[in-house]
Amino acid sequence: MKTGLRIEGFEEVDRNLEKLAEVADEKELRALGREALRPVADMAKELVRRRTGTLAESIRVGSRLSARQAALAPPERGTVEVYVGPAPLPQAITEEFGTVNETGHPYMRPAWDAQLRNVLERLRDGASARLTRVTKG
Repeated sequence: MKTGLRIEGFEEVDRNLEKLAEVADEKELRALGREALRPVADMAKELVRRRTGTLAESIRVGSRLSARQAALAPPERGTVEVYVGPAPLPQAITEEFGTVNETGHPYMRPAWDAQLRNVLERLRDGASARLTRVTKG
């Protein structure tokens, strides 16, 4: 007795996997992350105390770390990472956390806490819109 097995539908699976790769395009995911994190940066700029304005002006959203930060926490292969925060200025740390002689005046953590739900919603909505665009088009 001879038994046969026939599997169909792999062409459709391949097409869907190609569409999934389009959804996961690094450039678009990075842009989505930047857009989602922008409210955190904006709120942090509002919350930070201003002396010269250098610290507030340095707060931005980006996909690159300083050389020192990248050496301490290199990005994982195959991931898209987006960051929000100040430039690597000494006053950025002392303002957020304080020193032995001065209490901190947090600006990044409160901005993150206040905007987290908004960030997640923006990521969800952006990814959903991208997925819909790719699957329909």
